[in-house]
Amino acid sequence: MISFTGKSHRVSNWVLKHKEGAISYNHPDGSIVVKRTGYYFIYSQMYYFDGTTAHMGHLTYINNKRVLESMGSIVNEYRKYNTKYHGGVFLLRKNDTLSVNTLYTKRYYMDREGSFFGAFLLGFPGIQGNSL
Repeated sequence: MISFTGKSHRVSNWVLKHKEGAISYNHPDGSIVVKRTGYYFIYSQMYYFDGTTAHMGHLTYINNKRVLESMGSIVNEYRKYNTKYHGGVFLLRKNDTLSVNTLYTKRYYMDREGSFFGAFLLGFPGIQGNSL
């Protein structure tokens, strides 16, 4: 298992395509701000193309704390295109921020099919019948 311990860079050039509910998108820094406490599914995928580095990956943060990590190796300069996806359920509090940082590679396709990031509300804590 590869674990990243070096410097990462926040992705801030997302294109807002869909936003609904109690979240907001902070365009200058690329973060999502949650406006309602609850259990959320957080997900991100990055589509990379870089045959000049041995590894690639990205990280997802809640309040600047790393909570999800996807790492992989690039096979060779001819098989340099790939995606890495991760997602998970987290209890988020009002005004928590979510962000994505990239690692080794510098070349990502920033299109809606290849690279994306988001969250959606699953349920509220303490509500009867909530199966989370």
